[in-house]
Amino acid sequence: MHKLVIDTSNRYLYLVLIKGEKILAEKLLVGNNNHSEKLIDVIKDTMKSLNLKASDLDQIYVGRGPGSYTGVRVACTVAKVLAYIKNIGLYSFDSLDLVLSAQLEKNGRYVSYMDARRGFCYAKAVEVRSDLVKVRQSDIYISFEELKTKYNDYQFISADIPNYKIMSLIKLGLYVKETNIHRFIPTYLRSGV
Repeated sequence: MHKLVIDTSNRYLYLVLIKGEKILAEKLLVGNNNHSEKLIDVIKDTMKSLNLKASDLDQIYVGRGPGSYTGVRVACTVAKVLAYIKNIGLYSFDSLDLVLSAQLEKNGRYVSYMDARRGFCYAKAVEVRSDLVKVRQSDIYISFEELKTKYNDYQFISADIPNYKIMSLIKLGLYVKETNIHRFIPTYLRSGV
């Protein structure tokens, strides 16, 4: 069983190919507002390097946001099209959980966040205890100053310093099976919405 994992919600293009419990390839590329130009080529090149074809994929996992509006749309559109054309399972995960993934198996209180420009960020606060992740604040668009004040006793994990551990996220079941590909909508957070 081959899984393709993609996330383009922030400045990093993240791609992983997994077979069973083993990571076959993992790419983390810094983008410059060009994920839409690179994602398909990165998928094709990575699969080709492993002698895999699209028909070898059984599942696709995609970061549903929040994050860059265009970035979120890029990964979600590619994932939806591949899942539909190949008739394979589509699973989505919170992009802020991916940012947090290296901490998911360590007890503590964490805030994962990514820059939303002009002093604002997308953020989520969780408490991890014995492999249980309890959400203290679901995805929110908030000023960074307010976030620091509100969660001053939490450890902050930034998307600017990626340390992704996708297997932790999958192991803990922090994803959703999208039962209707056509109704799957990414998480868009912005001011006034």
